Amino acid sequence: MKKTNIFIIMILALVLSSVGLLAQNDKESAKITGQDTNISTPFFAASAGWTMPFGEMGNRYSSFFNVNADLGWKTLNNWIINVDFGFQFGSDNIKHMKDYLATLYTTGEKPIIVGSDGTDAGVVAYNRNLSLCLGIGKIFPIFGSNPNSGLEVTLWGGFLQHQIIYEATLSRVYQLEGDYKYLYDRQMRGPMTGLFLGYRHISKKSYANWFVGIDWKIAWTKMTRSYQADLQGGDNTRYTDHMLTLKVGWMFPFFGRSADKIYYY
Repeated sequence: MKKTNIFIIMILALVLSSVGLLAQNDKESAKITGQDTNISTPFFAASAGWTMPFGEMGNRYSSFFNVNADLGWKTLNNWIINVDFGFQFGSDNIKHMKDYLATLYTTGEKPIIVGSDGTDAGVVAYNRNLSLCLGIGKIFPIFGSNPNSGLEVTLWGGFLQHQIIYEATLSRVYQLEGDYKYLYDRQMRGPMTGLFLGYRHISKKSYANWFVGIDWKIAWTKMTRSYQADLQGGDNTRYTDHMLTLKVGWMFPFFGRSADKIYYY
């Protein structure tokens, strides 16, 4: 399936799920009297999204998938403090693989990387990213009477590492195994900051807590390897990497139900 189709499916799924949740909340509200109050609670959250890279990262990779796990706390004043672990990965999305592996390709009209059996090794490449961030955000209620839900603005600060993974699909390539693979992986690492803008819904029902929005992060990364085969040396340049992610997530708070509302059937 093409990446464009995957992106469209994600958008449709996001819209349908949001409509379904809002309809469910309206249905439940008909059985409830009283007012919601502000909630303070620790939580776990899981999210997924599709990332468009820009800057130096955009020169190396096409778009890729993004998954995150958060541990945090939502205060009575609608502040959110959380620690976010991110894992990003693509699929055969390296733009200049032949340049990075130039020393391994044969010459001729159709260059290949020769595997251990003397045939085309069928090498593919993709990115692998790891990120760790601390986020401080604020929820601004705007819809209905729920004081715990609304527009969210969160600022991030942390670190990012990304690199290229090579995989021989048809035959082994010893030059891309063991310590030799570090001669080609372009591993980068550096500090990162960012901004999340979206909507977060927090309900007293533990299964109806979700968020959706745009997550933008910028990192200043530098190569960790002292030698890359195609460069015949290292690279001390500090690069600027951007990641723009459409994200949707589910939040699992650890609160118990308070008695500020009366449920009837």
